[in-house]
Amino acid sequence: MSPVGGIRVLLVDDSPTVRAVLRRLLSTAPDLQVVGDAADGRSAVALAEQLRPDVVLMDITMPELDGFEATRQIMEKTPTAILVFSTVARMDGNRTIFEAFERGARSVLAKPESPAGWTQLAGTLPELVRSVAQDFRDGSPASRMAVIESEIEADLHPIQVLAIGASTGGPEALRELLGGLAPRPPTPVLVVQHIACEFEEGLVEWLRGDLSIDVAIARDGERARPGTVRLAPQGSHLQFEKGGWLRLDRETPPVKSHRPSADVLFSSCAVEAGSKSAGILLSGMGRDGVAGLLEMRRAGGITLVQDRSSSVVYGMPQAALDAGAADLALSPGKLAQYVLKSCGVIS
Repeated sequence: MSPVGGIRVLLVDDSPTVRAVLRRLLSTAPDLQVVGDAADGRSAVALAEQLRPDVVLMDITMPELDGFEATRQIMEKTPTAILVFSTVARMDGNRTIFEAFERGARSVLAKPESPAGWTQLAGTLPELVRSVAQDFRDGSPASRMAVIESEIEADLHPIQVLAIGASTGGPEALRELLGGLAPRPPTPVLVVQHIACEFEEGLVEWLRGDLSIDVAIARDGERARPGTVRLAPQGSHLQFEKGGWLRLDRETPPVKSHRPSADVLFSSCAVEAGSKSAGILLSGMGRDGVAGLLEMRRAGGITLVQDRSSSVVYGMPQAALDAGAADLALSPGKLAQYVLKSCGVIS
């Protein structure tokens, strides 16, 4: 447990400069306390057991023990909210940074490559640490299993397109949701996942290899087809157009600081698919997707959000519920079952 009024953070990075910068960024928040730092994975495992931090900020490429194995050992010995913080999207052939999720990491952050990026991180990192720490304490494997085992009801509802929006904590939730739709989703699946451009190809490879589903970055002019999953490329809004054609828009400004924006995707689905659309908002900070999901609901489409116990950060789903854009929150596995039941694939 955290001390009253404080969240304990362990920094793990082989660069003393990076550790110093992270310590400085977190020191601006009075409720965050850096309790230690480690230069390699082996030391990180030992310190996590000794110090019992609430959050570990974990690099991947390190001596002695890499971040993958350190994450696995920490989650095995002293389960902790782990945020992977790295510049590496691919390493050792087909290994990707998203393998950290398989070992228990809660989120992946891109290490900035410019002064502007570090400035932006200064404004978002403290809140992310708070959110991950809180949601990790609120959730537990037992409570998530109870959600997964509970029954759901869904009426038949033809779906022409399924749109998904996600941010922090989204990749793992997306994998679980798509896994529930495998091997062939009954409808085209379009995804806006807020993630650094350095990681998007790694995310696609991770999903494709793990699920054996047709997953790819969307191409302008491509037609959305059942059984396929297409992710919006970073820097382009993804829109669903008449006839199921996909459009990538690089000219329209970011919406709520995001391009791609879930709001833009959801809105296009509401216009072109109407009552035959379905929208899901997964784990993430902020409000992207809330307005667009509300448009889908008003058009007669299915609108759902991820539940609190399975979310890394419950900001986006909660905002959608508060706005009346959805009134049903489920775990990713149950979200997939809801879609399959709506399409008549399962009864």
